[in-house]
Amino acid sequence: MASQSLIADSIREDLPAIVAGWRAERGGEAGKEEGEALAAGMEELVVVFTEFLRSPESVETFTRGGATRELVGRIARHQRALGRDAVGVIEDFMALRRCVWRSVERRVDLGRLGGGEVAGFFVKLMQASDWVTEKGLEAFDALVQEEMEQELGRAQATDLVTGLPDRDLFHRVLLPRAVAEHRRLSLAVFDVANFTETVAKGRVDDARRILYRLSEAVREEVPEGAVCARFGDDEICAILPETGGEAAYRMAERVLRRIAEEHGGFEVDVGVAEYPAHASRPGDLVSETLRALGTAKRLGGSGIVVARQ
Repeated sequence: MASQSLIADSIREDLPAIVAGWRAERGGEAGKEEGEALAAGMEELVVVFTEFLRSPESVETFTRGGATRELVGRIARHQRALGRDAVGVIEDFMALRRCVWRSVERRVDLGRLGGGEVAGFFVKLMQASDWVTEKGLEAFDALVQEEMEQELGRAQATDLVTGLPDRDLFHRVLLPRAVAEHRRLSLAVFDVANFTETVAKGRVDDARRILYRLSEAVREEVPEGAVCARFGDDEICAILPETGGEAAYRMAERVLRRIAEEHGGFEVDVGVAEYPAHASRPGDLVSETLRALGTAKRLGGSGIVVARQ
């Protein structure tokens, strides 16, 4: 324990040089508010590490009442504000570990310490680094997820016709997240037949009206937890979690029945595909759904086609 205190004292004395070394390796932000805040967080992290060195506790029990996790969360916010990605988060902590190790190598005569004492320090350094990196990534991922949720909230009104999230958000966020979170789901794409021709004839208001009513009917018929979006100029899609192709087909039938009753002059075709029965990746699921939709269009007359296995 005396050797650990000796090393901890050396690290505390060399703290400015350690932080300067970290800046040099991960630098470019000196003078910027977030960059200064991140460097200050790293400095505080080194101080916490010296307390861990002096403590008989393990990395699992050295909690400081949650203060260390809270510090890592603050660091994650600064990293995100500076545009770091997950790799950058890892590199920040790895660089800090290297700077601490170099300081100890330079200032402490490790040869005068027993092999077990040196090994004990190295083990604690690796354990602390691994713990901080893991918790830092968790905090960083939580921030990214929160931003995505906020982006989704803002996107609810970006499509002026339907009020649904747009196609970019669907492809980039909604479908990949649904596939990651659910063991099974179905994707249904509803297409208004002759939409382009209707617009070309100057009946823009009619085209907008049917598209809006279709979006309403889909939202009203999908089960709880489903996600709807504008898929294309004349298409509305629905992601149906934990739903098979047959149930999606029945939901589509209800939507088409309502459209036929209220807007008999328009036809709507539907393509359905199921994950993972028909595709194992988001992009492939979209392709299978569009292939089914293409078949429905060729059949004509408000058809519904489920992708083949």
